[in-house]
Amino acid sequence: MRMVTLSVNQILSRELEQLEAQLKIRSQTKVEMINMLSDHIISSGGKRLRPIILMLSAYASNSHAQDTIINASVIVEFIHAATLLHDDVVDMSKIRHSQDTANIIWGNKGAVLVGDFLYSRAFEIIVEINNSLIYETLAKTTNTIAQGEVMQLMNIGNIDLEENLYMDIIYRKTAILFEASARIGSILSNDHSSNSLASFGRHFGKAYQFRNDYLDYFGSTDSTGKNAVEDLHEGKATLPIIHSLQEADKNDEDFLREAYKDTEKADGESIIKILKKYKSDLYIESKITEETELAISSLDPLSSSKYKDQLISLALFCKERVS
Repeated sequence: MRMVTLSVNQILSRELEQLEAQLKIRSQTKVEMINMLSDHIISSGGKRLRPIILMLSAYASNSHAQDTIINASVIVEFIHAATLLHDDVVDMSKIRHSQDTANIIWGNKGAVLVGDFLYSRAFEIIVEINNSLIYETLAKTTNTIAQGEVMQLMNIGNIDLEENLYMDIIYRKTAILFEASARIGSILSNDHSSNSLASFGRHFGKAYQFRNDYLDYFGSTDSTGKNAVEDLHEGKATLPIIHSLQEADKNDEDFLREAYKDTEKADGESIIKILKKYKSDLYIESKITEETELAISSLDPLSSSKYKDQLISLALFCKERVS
């Protein structure tokens, strides 16, 4: 798995160096607090998956608009960073990537305002690119993300969240930015593969979120850099819980419901045992595999290239990732 990410980093080494430089330059202002907080979230160990998918999609579509590809990659990473800042405030998260969240260090108000700054900086760069299709894509994407955030907030503590509604929420919150990243890559090439690449991004994003759900209950905290069963403590019903409730007997169902009533006292180990009892770990793994296969098959219309190969490898890597 490490060889896959190494290969991507080698193929895109120049672009990723330019991306990191531009992220620092574009996030700097005369306001010191913005500089410190922006640097904290941008330098916190993120995978840069959205920019990487945008770059690979652009090159797989034969785009040669180098500067625009970098600028567009900065945009999607800024939007992602802004959503993380806002998410951590809403979720009252304390740890991300094994370090204190920005809201713990600088407070909720600072985290929200700097998240707003990164959103607005992203749209400044969109204006520079001056492409109506990209503007339309990102306007719709950011609006949909905001809707997803509110939908999730409305369902905090709702252990009876239906699977279909959960799927809608994760598409809006997570998958749509991967979808937009892949679509923008193809838009920059002016070819006709945008729907194929957007489909790749959408299914990739769903698989990515399912893997997050899996790791929250069945992953190693040393690898994830987050607290175990964090979703439970935040009152979120994710796919492992939703599935187990559909399968559980009365005693186990009552136990899970009681855990959601008092998340502070919830016994994580006992909950994980119940999830495994009803094979919820295997169920979510099957959903990850399904979405990964759909992502890869979406690329069939594209011509063979090392960039297409790397998109496939990236999907397979994220299917098995441990963090």
